[in-house]
Amino acid sequence: MTYSELYQTARRILQESGNDAAVYEARCLMQELMGIDRIRLIADGGRIVPAEQEQRLIKAAERRADGYPLQYLLGCWTFMGREFAVGEGVLIPRDDTEVAVMTCREALRDCPKARIADLCSGSGIIAVTLAGMLPQAEVTALELQEAAFGYLQKNIAMNGCTNVKALQGDLFTAHTLFADGSLDAIISNPPYIAREVLPTLQKEVQFEPAAALDGGDDGLDFYRCLASDWTAKLRKGGSMTLEIGEEQAADVMALLSAHGMGELRAVQDIQGLDRVIFGTKI
Repeated sequence: MTYSELYQTARRILQESGNDAAVYEARCLMQELMGIDRIRLIADGGRIVPAEQEQRLIKAAERRADGYPLQYLLGCWTFMGREFAVGEGVLIPRDDTEVAVMTCREALRDCPKARIADLCSGSGIIAVTLAGMLPQAEVTALELQEAAFGYLQKNIAMNGCTNVKALQGDLFTAHTLFADGSLDAIISNPPYIAREVLPTLQKEVQFEPAAALDGGDDGLDFYRCLASDWTAKLRKGGSMTLEIGEEQAADVMALLSAHGMGELRAVQDIQGLDRVIFGTKI
């Protein structure tokens, strides 16, 4: 089989599964798994593919057709212009999180040496991106799960972020490691999906770690902890930026308001949906 024939085979496998992005994803698989980009595919399309490589790509296309995430197959994904390693055990970066990053960054425009905590950091996309935007800041990235923590450490190193410290710990207890008033900003994209909803999520999401999605019976468990235990860690005037799920804005704002946060507002994403709750410590 030639490289051109292999590309057509991968594309057909994806198309037959109902994948609307089959052309793009087949090219991604060719480039990342075989080093064959679009230009080389045109130039060398008539060359014969080694049998081992042929089977590797077909197997990857078949896994993708069965719903396995493209990002896991590629082993990396881009977020706000930076490359991040991803794989099983870590939440896949999503563009929606840009709203949280930019909201937090704007709040720190006059605080270049900010002390920031990224809680439930996962792959570290928030911590690493903010650290790059604010090279004088001190960022602590907190993550509990072993697999995700490994990716967090790898992505900090891969992006050369000397101002990010990875800390393995549980959101529900790690607040004791921080002094009251010691932080300028807290940012988090915590698990926020109600437990009973998890089995109904699309097939690709089912491959992601449940621990990064499960927000408890009503999806608010982590927000309750953030409000009750973490607001005290902010200095007066410090900010908290929280990514939320649809229809959670009012509940999350009520929790934060009850624990000393003011100037609360919802920030919308590109679709006009409430995506982030932002507030400052009174």
